[in-house]
Amino acid sequence: MRNMIGMRWWNRFLSLVFMIQFSLLTTAAKTKIMVISDPHVMGPGLLISEGEAWYNAIKFDRKLNEYSRMIFDEVIATAMREKPDLFLISGDLTKDGELLSHQYVVKKLTELKDAGIKALVIPGNHDMGTLDAYYFDDTELYDAEVITTSQFAEMYKDFGYGQDVQRESSTLTWCCEPVDGLVIIGIDTGHDNDPLNGVISDTTLGWVSERAREATVAGKIVIVMMHHTLIPHVTNADKFSSSYVVKMGMKNYEGIYFYHSYSYIRNSLANAGVPVVLSGHVHASDIAKDANGDMTRTIHDICTATCAAYPNPYRILTINDDDATLHIQTRYITELLGVDNFAAISEEKMKEGLMNLVYDRTHNNEVSELFADIFKVHVTGNEPENPRKQEFLDIYEDYLSWMKEDAQINAFLDAYEVTFDELSQMVNSMLEDKSNYGNPERESIADDLNTTIPLNGDGWTGIIRQKAEESRSDSGWYTLQGVRIKEPQQKGLFIHNGRLVVNH
Repeated sequence: MRNMIGMRWWNRFLSLVFMIQFSLLTTAAKTKIMVISDPHVMGPGLLISEGEAWYNAIKFDRKLNEYSRMIFDEVIATAMREKPDLFLISGDLTKDGELLSHQYVVKKLTELKDAGIKALVIPGNHDMGTLDAYYFDDTELYDAEVITTSQFAEMYKDFGYGQDVQRESSTLTWCCEPVDGLVIIGIDTGHDNDPLNGVISDTTLGWVSERAREATVAGKIVIVMMHHTLIPHVTNADKFSSSYVVKMGMKNYEGIYFYHSYSYIRNSLANAGVPVVLSGHVHASDIAKDANGDMTRTIHDICTATCAAYPNPYRILTINDDDATLHIQTRYITELLGVDNFAAISEEKMKEGLMNLVYDRTHNNEVSELFADIFKVHVTGNEPENPRKQEFLDIYEDYLSWMKEDAQINAFLDAYEVTFDELSQMVNSMLEDKSNYGNPERESIADDLNTTIPLNGDGWTGIIRQKAEESRSDSGWYTLQGVRIKEPQQKGLFIHNGRLVVNH
């Protein structure tokens, strides 16, 4: 009997040890978050039949509009496998704000909800309707029904706009605590049919900063999610797009808006204790570090490229159990069921759309192909490690002298009030992956794809190259699906030494 009691005690002791070990292993990562941006889902029924109207609409587009639902389906299926604590979308849920498109997105997000995965969204500039919200039928275009801001809040009541969130009264901005100790703030940064597209009002910024400050004082982590980028990731890109980076808007006594630099928003969020902003909009995967005015509080802008275009990324963020760091991994959708050579199709579509866009403005084939190649390097991230980076810089320098003599190119730059010096600064910033725009005090280079960043927001530490936590402990080669291979013989994207490598 004594031996039996002893054995029972010993078995219980071993069970307890196992439970403790298992608990330590399973709680090593406190919170897992899956992030996508700009899925641009095109609802079923909008493309009635292909024809001139459709081809004209997608000529300058690098997104895979016709595959957008399939890509979103695969993203949702991936989330089901990953089982994150949170699934976040930083805007541009739909192609152009069509009701049919939003209905499809809500349907798929409801599948996540039913599986116990909490999803949160904020709108992008495309989500309340644009001038391109149509049905496409051969040569004909028909207006598609788009939604309003009130409809958006009602449709997404389970995904950021329900009773479990605080709402700012004048916009679709919200705040909630979906995981104990983690506060997410979603900021509405305006829409294409809104004169305040890419703008946060001083009222909304004050509300957001107060929510962030309350959470920080309570010892909680704060992550902000918004569509437009917090800070410029490329020098002078805002000269070509006024909504490239968010601005602050303030009314004067006559009710007229005046706009102030993104730095007002950066300072307010950093001072309120926000260490991380998740953004999208510019369709490039890029991580940039900045700080408040006196550089005592740092803030990172994690911009994620559209999952609807090459290289079709999504991110997995992990908050460590001590709440001290955020680990970022970038992964990719490389296959779609029933679509042969999807990755190649995606890459070809990106280059074709960009070449058409640049040619339409410059009427020059060589320049069109060069800028398409440069942008493709940029959207992939970690540009200095791309083996063709220097080649494209050299080609640009070779082209520069005769570009300055080209009347069409000069007219194009004049229309945007951009000089060739400013264009060169943009190209170099893009390929050298430097953010903070030539300011030696703030200039930095961050790993855009796989890295770990601090969540304490302590002061600036100088110009650094953040070290990625290697996703593999060895120097082998892996596919994007994690399959180990010998050194790749074919073209494509691979992981080597924990980094994304483009094999040509």
